[in-house]
Amino acid sequence: MTDLQIKCFMEVAHSLSFTKAARGLFISQSNISRQIASLEEEWGMALFDRNTKGVKLTRQGAMLVEKLEELLPQWEQTMIQARNSVQKYAGRITLGCQEHIKANSYLARLLFEFHETRPEIQLIKERCSQQQLVKGLHDDYYDAILIADHDVKMVKNVDKLTLFYSRVGIVIHKKNPFFFKKHVTLADFKDSPFLSYRPMEIAPEDDYLIQICDAFGFVPKIVAHIEEFDEYMFRMEMGEGVSLIFEEAEVTSNSNLRFIPIEEDVPHKYLPMQLTRKARNDSPLLEDLFVFAKKYSSLHVKRDF
Repeated sequence: MTDLQIKCFMEVAHSLSFTKAARGLFISQSNISRQIASLEEEWGMALFDRNTKGVKLTRQGAMLVEKLEELLPQWEQTMIQARNSVQKYAGRITLGCQEHIKANSYLARLLFEFHETRPEIQLIKERCSQQQLVKGLHDDYYDAILIADHDVKMVKNVDKLTLFYSRVGIVIHKKNPFFFKKHVTLADFKDSPFLSYRPMEIAPEDDYLIQICDAFGFVPKIVAHIEEFDEYMFRMEMGEGVSLIFEEAEVTSNSNLRFIPIEEDVPHKYLPMQLTRKARNDSPLLEDLFVFAKKYSSLHVKRDF
């Protein structure tokens, strides 16, 4: 078992796609497949079910992912400490990122390019929930975090740099009568129960769910505010309601759900994903990263990343 094998396993487990995992790790898809196959042979079990419809974790694979999610941060921190005992850096930047695939992939690419120009700076990246990101920034555990602007509306004294925009769409369960309808608009769901994915405290006037529904002429009938993304996904898969959420692979790749982008010209149809730091953080290394990130983001189409 090698670090690369574990990274390949976890990346495929998160994206449920060998192609996306290869892009996220900047290696070939065939290499990803070889690493997973070697790991399955060594452990004596299948980690994924593969068929024409896609990739799915086996029961054993899901158990290992859950346990590795707990153990890997401790292992990575131990490895960092060990390396630092023999290798000196000019400085270190610790960054936090949402667990969603799109944000993590974007930040990984940005940091890869930054490291090419500034290899003397040690870069540490962690993935965790929005609440943990904000707390980590507040406690100075993270120098900066990549998070949706929507989730830090209530956070004061921060500087933000928009890296890209994630479009918002309607999410419905396959049992919904509009699931197979070709032309669907948000107004079709004005009488439907809504689930609100809201991991952070936010004022009603800043809530994109309320604001977008208002643009369509109705007030959403919210039956639940959900903080945890896994619980939100579970309740969506149970068909408990309609929702508005920014585009993420966890939603768009789910065969039980349909993601319908908001096409109309309304406010908040795109959510800014922002690199956020404390306003008082005057670290020159962090400033260098922000300058680089600004140039990097200007080279890419910020919408529909």
